[in-house]
Amino acid sequence: MFHLEFYNETKESISGKIFEDLLNTINDNFKQIFPKMLNKNKQYFISCTIVNDKLMEKINKQYRGKDQPTDVISLGYLEKGSFPGNDMAGEIFISFDTANRQANNLNHSTLTEIAFLFIHGILHILGYEHKEEKDFKLMMDLTNQILSLK
Repeated sequence: MFHLEFYNETKESISGKIFEDLLNTINDNFKQIFPKMLNKNKQYFISCTIVNDKLMEKINKQYRGKDQPTDVISLGYLEKGSFPGNDMAGEIFISFDTANRQANNLNHSTLTEIAFLFIHGILHILGYEHKEEKDFKLMMDLTNQILSLK
C-alpha cells in the first residue's frame, strides 16, 4: 500500500532500507491505523528526506513559521488530495543533526532515533496528532509497537 521515495541531502551514510523495512512492517501489520477514507487497493508514496539543521530550519520556517530547526516535519496529503497525481500520501523531513543530538541525550543510536522520527512522521501523515496527552500516549504506543516488530 505505501511505498518509499528516499532522499539523503546530507553527507551522512544512511540507507533507505531501514525506512523501507519500517513501511513494510506498517503495511503488513497495522491496517487498523490507516484512515478509513484511504483506498486500501491504491498504491501510495511517502517520501523521506534526511536533511541537516540548516535546511530543516528553512523548511520549518516555510511550513510552520518557526525560525529554528526541529527533528521531524511531516506534510500529509491524504485528506487534502492536493498533491499532483494524488498518489503521494505525504513527505517526511528528518534532521540528521537534531536526531543525532537527541540520540546522544537518550543514550541510543542515531539510527534508532531516526527510525522513531520516521514512524512519528508517518503517523502524522495518517492523521494522528498529539495535542492532548491521551493522543500523545496513543502515538507513542503505536510507534513502539511498530519498532518492536522491525
